[in-house]
Parts: sequence; structure tokens; C-alpha cells
Amino acid sequence: MNWLFIAILSPLLWTITCFIEKFLISKYFKSSIGTLVIYSSLIGLPVAILIAFFNPRVLSLNWTTSIFIILNSSLYIIYLFPYFKALSKADTSVVVPIFQTIPVFSYFLAFFILKETLSGMQIIGSLLIILGAVGISLKFKDKKIHLTKDVLFLQLLASFIVALNYLFFKFFAIKLDFWTVSFWQYLGFIIFGLILLIFVKSYRRDFILSFKKNSGSIIALNAVNEILNIVAMIIFTFATLLAPLALVWVINGFQPLFAFLIGIGLTLFFPHLIKEDLRKKIILQKIFFILLMFFGAYLLKF
Repeated sequence: MNWLFIAILSPLLWTITCFIEKFLISKYFKSSIGTLVIYSSLIGLPVAILIAFFNPRVLSLNWTTSIFIILNSSLYIIYLFPYFKALSKADTSVVVPIFQTIPVFSYFLAFFILKETLSGMQIIGSLLIILGAVGISLKFKDKKIHLTKDVLFLQLLASFIVALNYLFFKFFAIKLDFWTVSFWQYLGFIIFGLILLIFVKSYRRDFILSFKKNSGSIIALNAVNEILNIVAMIIFTFATLLAPLALVWVINGFQPLFAFLIGIGLTLFFPHLIKEDLRKKIILQKIFFILLMFFGAYLLKF
């Protein structure tokens, strides 16, 4: 099985979900990001049911291990908060490239937790990716350069949390199997989504209100978005079992390019849905730092 072909599908699908999420936040959830997190988490229910139906042995996992996997799934829910917040503050094609810091965090987590070593090329690649993340977060206003620190910090935090989630996912998947870990992780999504819905009053109020006002469009968009996200996640996590995690993240380096091209296309042909800054200097800035990050991601495999 060609893991490269499999792995490259996930960044494309994830990029599409990012633009759907940007649209949802801009139109429905700008002041209530927690509500979108709940919608995103509850979609795990039909997925968990399908996995259990076609592979009932996933239910035979001992409770100790299943609880640890469920706890790991909470990291996925937690990462959505800083990510959605960053997405509400900046263009999708600015936010998405910063996800390229995930393999950097993966390497350093492996260095400190698993005592793995880092080569000189990997250190250089990591520095290039970080430099690219900072560069793409720069804003030029009144002939001055400003760093959008809040967006950069939020995305770095989101990337770190995602790196932790995938590190533990792979740890459990190697010891068990992909579908068993996926089932308990999706079950965890549901549990933590329900916890937010039940115990956070403002989220519950906004969730019910959004459901009453725009239930059809919100549910449809969230369903499409989460189906694509789930497919991308399954493809990515499955690819990590076929090849080294960091190498799969290198292939994920195509995501900023997809975000850049899709952002331009939507702005030109569907500006009522997504409208990004297409000034020449902004485009050149994005191209330069995206290429820099991709080159850094390439060096990570050495």
C-alpha cells in the first residue's frame, strides 16, 4: 500500500475543513466558539457506533486502557478552543500554515519523553518552521511591521496539544490496533462534548439557541465538515502506522499550499463566503514563508 498517496489526502481534506470552520465561525459562532466545539465533538457518536457495529471486538478492551485513550481524546477537544479562536482573528491561509509546527513539537516531545535524539538537520528544519510561523504572522500597517502575537500563540498552543494527542494515539495504536483506539477516542469526543454541554451554562444556552435558529444549515455544514475531518484523521493516523510519524507530518506540509490556493480561489469566485487579503505584498509574504516552512518540514526527515 502506497502510504504517500494515502498521507497526501489528509492535508487536502483538513484544509477544506478549515475553510468550512472559518465560514461557520464568521457567520454563526464568532461570539460562541464553545458551541462549535460541542457540535464538533458530538459528531463522534455516529462514527463510534459504525466502528463498533463493523468491529464489535473494540468493545472488549479492558477499562484501564480505554480510560487512558478517552483521556487522550480530551486533548483533541481542548485544542479546538485556541484553534477556533485563532481562526476568528485571522485569514485561514495565515492560521493553517502554523500547524506545520506540530512535527516540531513531536520531535521535541520524543526527545524529552522518549529520549530520542535530534539530528543537526532536524534542528535546522525546526528553526525554519518556527521562523516561517512567525513570518506568516507578521502584519504590515502604516509602514510598520506588527506581529500578531495572539494568533501565533493560539496556533502554537493548538499545535502542541495536537502533537501530544497524536503521540499518545500512536503509542496505543501500536500496542492495540487502529480501529480499537479510534473507537475509544471518538467515544471520548462524545463524553467531553456532553460534559461541556451539561456543565457550561453559556455553551448550553448558545447551543440550544443556534439549534433553534439555524439548525438545518448549521447541522448540514457541521456534518459535512466533521465527516471530512474524520476521514482526514483516519487517513492520517492510518498513514502514521505505515510510516514514521514525523515523515507523515512532512507530507502534511502541503496543507499551507492547499490553504493558500483555496483561499485565493474562494476570494476571487465566492467572496460572499470567504474573503482573504489578496494584496500583492501579502501574497508574496505568504508564498515566501510557506516555502520556508515546507523546506523546514522536508529537513525534518533527515
